[in-house]
Amino acid sequence: MATTTSGGSAEAPIAARLFGCGTPPTGEEAQLTFWSSQVEVRSARGVQRVPLAILRAREVVSAEAGLELSWDARGGSCALQVFSPAAIARLRSHPLLREMAQMARLRASRMRSRAWRTVAVALLGLFVLLPVLALLAFLWQADRIAGAIAGRIPVAREQQLGRQVFARMRDSLKLQEQGESLLLVRSLGERLTRESRFRYEFHVAADPAINAFALPGGIIVVHTGLIEATRSPDELAGVLAHEVQHVELRHGLKGLVKQLGLRGLWAAFTGDAGGTLAGEAAVQLGSLRFSRAAELQADAGGFDALVARGFDPRGMVDFFGTMEKAAGATPPPWLSSHPTSAERQQALQARLEGLEPAPGR
Repeated sequence: MATTTSGGSAEAPIAARLFGCGTPPTGEEAQLTFWSSQVEVRSARGVQRVPLAILRAREVVSAEAGLELSWDARGGSCALQVFSPAAIARLRSHPLLREMAQMARLRASRMRSRAWRTVAVALLGLFVLLPVLALLAFLWQADRIAGAIAGRIPVAREQQLGRQVFARMRDSLKLQEQGESLLLVRSLGERLTRESRFRYEFHVAADPAINAFALPGGIIVVHTGLIEATRSPDELAGVLAHEVQHVELRHGLKGLVKQLGLRGLWAAFTGDAGGTLAGEAAVQLGSLRFSRAAELQADAGGFDALVARGFDPRGMVDFFGTMEKAAGATPPPWLSSHPTSAERQQALQARLEGLEPAPGR
């Protein structure tokens, strides 16, 4: 049955549950309506009218959020609880209840809670998006970021990483512990790396593949197949000079940073370069391909190092040409992982032609 407010407009009762006032512990169903300065409560116990002046309002939580209106009566405290969202909205917006100081405080509290929820959702969204944004930024500026971070990694840390990666790879390499090839590689390598900030290790692996590779920190491995393919110590020195420059320019570390991402970076920077990281690094370095810019840098730096150390740089140019002619359509692993091109050969030839002829040549 609809009732009327003091203004005479029809108003439907609001369903609630009454507690106290002689009701069972579980309460009983009730209806409330507003009359001028009073609230009329109808239940199985009868009808009672409660002055608005003695009402208290608070939010309650049971299985769901609700609103409670309570007051003190002769038989003890009484309370009306409303859990219907539509009914709660009516109570909050009712002109008679809006004047209550407690309702004003509840509105302010709800506004603060809503604001904090908005902030929390925004922060959560940012927290979820940050890794994605970081990844996109890393991919966008991968070379620059990798170079900047690699520059902050101490050489000692890089060498530690290189040694641990080499330890993982060692069992798969048939390393020669002695012999003329090893002595020659070490002699040429030591001559090329004088005054370097890295402590180099030069190894020879018994393998017919024409291949050589450098690990971060200064570990260089040359296959016997590549040594046999060279026609002079100057050609072998050209290969070693190229690999040494990859170390000096930290190409392996930068490439590893890009492939393993920030986790690998942090581990290398903090010195936690063992365990899983070393295993992953061994796999990644095995398939690492340097960019064209890195290869051109290693070529140029290697060429200059050969000249500075008294080698004939024509050996470097000659070895590239010999390998390309011998390989045909199937280049050997060393040329596959260090792709030669007309551009690289032209650049080296230009450097060679730019040299002043040495006495006796």
